[in-house]
Amino acid sequence: MSEDFKIMVCINGKFMDADEAKISVFDHGLLYGDGVFDTIAAVDGKIWWLDEHLDRLIEGCSAISLEHPWSKSQLSELAKETFQRMKGPNGRIRITITRGVGEIPSYSINSCKPNLIIFVTPLDFPQESTYSTGISLLSLKYSRLFPRVKNLSFLPSVLGCLEAKTTGFDDSVFVNSSGDVSEGTTWNIFLLVDGKLMTPGDSLLIGITRNKVIELAESMGINVEVRSVSLKTLYSAQEIFVTGTTKRILGVTRVDDFVIGEGSVGQLTQKLSKEFRRIFY
Repeated sequence: MSEDFKIMVCINGKFMDADEAKISVFDHGLLYGDGVFDTIAAVDGKIWWLDEHLDRLIEGCSAISLEHPWSKSQLSELAKETFQRMKGPNGRIRITITRGVGEIPSYSINSCKPNLIIFVTPLDFPQESTYSTGISLLSLKYSRLFPRVKNLSFLPSVLGCLEAKTTGFDDSVFVNSSGDVSEGTTWNIFLLVDGKLMTPGDSLLIGITRNKVIELAESMGINVEVRSVSLKTLYSAQEIFVTGTTKRILGVTRVDDFVIGEGSVGQLTQKLSKEFRRIFY
């Protein structure tokens, strides 16, 4: 992290330096992974799709019966102010709502008082050379807990990244018990098969960037099929790319031992990536 990048933290509406930021060791978010978070990109002073990210955060809280006192407008203002206090053009804004401190049994949720934690860290995109050469993926029979909710139980993603790195791959893609591809460790996946662009629709977190890429593709006259995708289909794809807040659109050139297409970032991927960066960030 750059020495001139100062992290400012907001906890329950109060702002403080990073070294002053603390929550209790009895917070259920720490003890049980009981909470929800979201990550938002700020580029050149603009926070991208904050409303959509907050909607997903709030829906996630409702899905796990996490009642909290902050309205969407309050969360929005606190996120903006945290970013502004960082005093830099770019940042990765993380908003976390935990179940909070309560009695020790995990089911004692009625005794908990939620915590809101917002902070901004440097926004690091892949190197430009990576956009040109693409990445390799290791398939794993993993799945995240309650994948429709961006919850704090992120161990499968952590282990997926570790296993990929230790076996010579850049990242991992998850395959469910039926043999269908769902998502990656921190991203969604698209593939081109027989001239058709498709993306999985089940057992995954519906990404904000994923939705924007679908809208972008359709605005360019490219229909996107949301459907089940087998690992075998992934191996035979003409092109593959992944999408995410800190990935944008990133091509894939190998999955396991299978080379994708001609082993280079495909033309459609390049076209979509160029347009995405022209319109957005």
